[in-house]
Amino acid sequence: MTTSSIAASSHSVAVFAFVALSAFLLSHAAAVANTRLRPTPGATGVVEKVEAKGGQSHEVADVAPARPERRDRLVILFHGIGGLGAVMSVIGHSWTATLPDTRFVAPDAPSPHRSGGRQWFPVDDQVMKPDRIRDARRAFDDLVSGIVKREGFDNALERVAFVGVSQGAIMALDAVTSGRWKVGAVVSFAGLLALPPTASSTQTPILLMHGAADRTIPPIASVAAKRQLAAAGYDVTLKTFPDVGHTISSDEAREAAQFLHDRWK
Repeated sequence: MTTSSIAASSHSVAVFAFVALSAFLLSHAAAVANTRLRPTPGATGVVEKVEAKGGQSHEVADVAPARPERRDRLVILFHGIGGLGAVMSVIGHSWTATLPDTRFVAPDAPSPHRSGGRQWFPVDDQVMKPDRIRDARRAFDDLVSGIVKREGFDNALERVAFVGVSQGAIMALDAVTSGRWKVGAVVSFAGLLALPPTASSTQTPILLMHGAADRTIPPIASVAAKRQLAAAGYDVTLKTFPDVGHTISSDEAREAAQFLHDRWK
């Protein structure tokens, strides 16, 4: 299959998968957004405000010690549509043993969702429109820039990783494949590649994780993304998990933590 045919095929899969994603998540966003997590033992549950360009601020759930300390690595976790950063911060806390000396930050998406949660870009009409991804880039970049600057990684992006689920994974992949963020690693849970890559980096390994039983974004979306990423020159790995739906299983979380550990060992 040629690169152009892969791109066309991947885009068709992305459109189909994203429609399915929208239909499912819009009906469940309220429940996700209203979920209240119990405090995790050992976590401080710090919530900070990061001010982006234009004066807009967003809450950031930070898994960190009570007294700020310089960390060797930074992992930014991006939630799905209708969710909140606090949900992803639980994953960050679970990785502290595997990834010591790592700061985990889980921001809320810039835009409100009608469920009461947040979203990276709107999908209310359940239609995949590439312009919406492009329009969301500035707010995403402003938010990430604020976090990177605050944590002192402006000149050390190779020690920064993006980890996203569903809509958060779509944004994380787009941030790297568009050439805007040359970070050290990317992990995508149940995501898809919304736009063809326009840049490549052999220094940014990508791990695609997908449940084989995912009916929201079918796993074929990650299969197509792997082909497209590999054709563009990325070091990409795909792992699928039987009987896992549109979620992050404990096995996936462990595999992702090990992937980041191996990247930075």
